This record gives sequence, structure tokens and C-alpha cells, in this order.
Amino acid sequence: MPLLPDYRKIHRKINTKAYLLHILMKIFNNVMIGQKAFIVNAKKQLLIMKRQNSNMYKGLWDVPGGRVEEGDSLYQAIEREIKEESNLSLDKVILTLGSSKFLGKRKDKPTFIRNFFLCTAKGVIKLSDEHSEFAWIKVGELKDYEFPPDDDFQKVLKSLEFLLPKIDIDTEHSIVM
Repeated sequence: MPLLPDYRKIHRKINTKAYLLHILMKIFNNVMIGQKAFIVNAKKQLLIMKRQNSNMYKGLWDVPGGRVEEGDSLYQAIEREIKEESNLSLDKVILTLGSSKFLGKRKDKPTFIRNFFLCTAKGVIKLSDEHSEFAWIKVGELKDYEFPPDDDFQKVLKSLEFLLPKIDIDTEHSIVM
């Protein structure tokens, strides 16, 4: 019996990339994929949200994000996380800012692969219970807020200081499926 079933026999509505992601999670059952959305508005300000009701990083500032769930494409997952945490609707992914891999802190030590996206979104913000407040800030103000002490996240924040003033936010530079 082959390790991977013939995906053509699987229901046609399943996105091929989402199916492959599902298979990878089944084969390597200790791998999780997560994403972070750095949402920018027309004034090139970033949306940040203060975490609450969380075991990790409670009281620190963050951006919307979470795990890719079984059956989700990367686009569907980031779209869902933005909606769940802020009530905003994903408009477009402007740029893929990077990806990282790290060992989780849970007892079973899962391996996390995390993607960072620069996005625009539409709508009116209504925070989930995961967050207590939000702010739209200029990249020069990032230093005034305390973010998770995560090296990869901090590198993305640092890169935004140089990147955001130069990028055309009306153009999509990434293809996320």
C-alpha cells in the first residue's frame, strides 16, 4: 500500500495544498503550522493587539495569528485567524515576510513552522476575548510596546522598520494559496 493515497480520488473540493499539508501532519504528527498577519492600513500603520486570557505572553502586544487547521489552505487559515481575532476581513496578502521553524514548549515538543505575512484588511475591529485592546501604530513606535520575546517575531518587527516605508501596499507581491 502506498504511503500517500492517490489525491485524485479525494473529493474534488479539497485544495491540493491543503490536502498535502494534511498528509504531512498525519505522517509527521508532531508538526504544526502557524501564521502571523501583520496588518497594515492605508496610512502604513500596523495593527497590534494586547494579549489576555492566554497562558503564553499574557499582557504583551501581538498580531493576529494561529494554527493552520486540517483542511485549511494557508490563505484560508490566515483569513480565519484575522476574522476570529479582530473581526476584520482579509483584503490581500501584500508580502510574505518570512518563515521560521522552532521547537514548541509543550510537553510533547512539537515542531512549529510559522509563516509571517504583511496584509491589508477591511472592516471594523471587534476584539475576541484573546485580546484586551488594540492600536494602529507607525513602525517607529514599535519600540514603545512590549512584544513576545521570540527571536523570529522580533526579526520581522525589525525588518518592518525598513521595509514598510518603501513598499507599495496597493500591490500584491506574494501568492499565498
